[in-house]
Amino acid sequence: MYDVIVVGAGYGGVTCAGLLTKYGYKVALVDKNPKAGGKAMSVSKKGFVYEMWPILGGPSVPSRFHELVDILQLHDDVDLLTSSETSEEFRYIKSDGRVVTSPFPTQGSYGDSNEMNRVLSEAGISLAEAGNLLKLMAAILSTTPEQLEGLEHVSVFEWVRSFEIGSVLESYQFSLCNLLFVVALDKLPAAEAIRTLRDFYQGGAGRYHRKGYGYVAQAVVGYIQNHGGTWLPKTKVDQILVEDDSAVGIKAGGKVYKGKTVVSNAGLQPTVLKLLEPYSSTALPPDYLEWVKRLEPSWAFVGVRYFVDAPVFDKASIIQFSDESWWDTERFESARNGSWPDQPLLFIVVPCLYDPLLSPDPSHQVILAGTMCSPDPSSPMNQAAVGKVEKVMEKYWPDLRWHTTKKEAFTSQNISAQSRASVVFGQGGECIGLGQVIGQCGPDKPNPKSPLSRLWFVGCDAGGYGCGTHQAVESGFQVAEMVAKELG
Repeated sequence: MYDVIVVGAGYGGVTCAGLLTKYGYKVALVDKNPKAGGKAMSVSKKGFVYEMWPILGGPSVPSRFHELVDILQLHDDVDLLTSSETSEEFRYIKSDGRVVTSPFPTQGSYGDSNEMNRVLSEAGISLAEAGNLLKLMAAILSTTPEQLEGLEHVSVFEWVRSFEIGSVLESYQFSLCNLLFVVALDKLPAAEAIRTLRDFYQGGAGRYHRKGYGYVAQAVVGYIQNHGGTWLPKTKVDQILVEDDSAVGIKAGGKVYKGKTVVSNAGLQPTVLKLLEPYSSTALPPDYLEWVKRLEPSWAFVGVRYFVDAPVFDKASIIQFSDESWWDTERFESARNGSWPDQPLLFIVVPCLYDPLLSPDPSHQVILAGTMCSPDPSSPMNQAAVGKVEKVMEKYWPDLRWHTTKKEAFTSQNISAQSRASVVFGQGGECIGLGQVIGQCGPDKPNPKSPLSRLWFVGCDAGGYGCGTHQAVESGFQVAEMVAKELG
């Protein structure tokens, strides 16, 4: 008998499990994968360590990751690397094909005036547009909670355009929001974007972890094991068990594990529509089930892994965009129907440029490059996205042709297989989880507390805000407190 069983060892699950272990509860953490980390799990292959797709955290500092490391006292084993310690770059592709580069902002710094003037001049940004950008940034930093409340149902697309910052700066802001949230800009609440962008402006953009981005999750698992908890890897949960309208444990690998409380990091929809079967139709209100089925996912991030035998890249992370890169609903539908932009939004991460020990040879690299795509594992958009990434990568980094020793595609089908069961048509391969769209954020965010007694949700689907894994860790903090309060 456990106090808490946590299903899924993504960053929401491991954070919640680690904190509850710290509070003194007997915890079991269960995951179908061999390692913790969920979508951000780091894998090892032929001496390389990398993630299955490009992943970078934000804000740099301070972050909920720093709080987690502090509380569990993992400093001796964990090193959180920030953008000030490495080389990261924005690349804007002009209509004439020329490239304008600028570095990621670091904590409290936006570069010197000479660098700023260079970027403005090369990108063709007027002083009036730059001044309006400063007004937008000031609004992000100074917006009050009351003002944020009024922006929960206003799209970031509408809000940013009200500042008249011009097409280049709009493309920068819109592409950044696409990358942070992986949803349509006309559906992303301005309030959600402002909260997250404020964290980035104050703490810097970009954070990676020594030994791999997923290593922090593995370190938390070590903490759980060292403090009386149980870690069950390679253990697929088949069912959450219910008695008298209360979650009482799980069935996994032919065994039954009993618990006073169950916390699911498997995703709200997979939990309700799959793991709770056959109880969901009788133990949950019919209108709740219908609401769960209608929830909208984020998009997927799809692309290519390159294994190269030369230092093709000298930047650890790159965001490449143009005026046609950002997607609202209309542009997404156009791409889904086959009309892709020549310059799609491209996100590239080279893990060994953050930590050289992630490569068996200093001159060899694994390059992870991806772009936005449908979350539907069976969508033909997957192969179209892979082809588009390959074409753009070889255009701007032609040395890839001569130095690639192996190339692997990753699609929304791979994302679903690693982390999230596909239980609703057209979903499963979502990059983040439930989409941070109007009606699913702020006060409309799904409640971490299930209508079913002693069942909780954790991760990007409930209880947090922010970008990707930072949202998941935020949720882990919130849900751990709620569960501890309920258990007493």
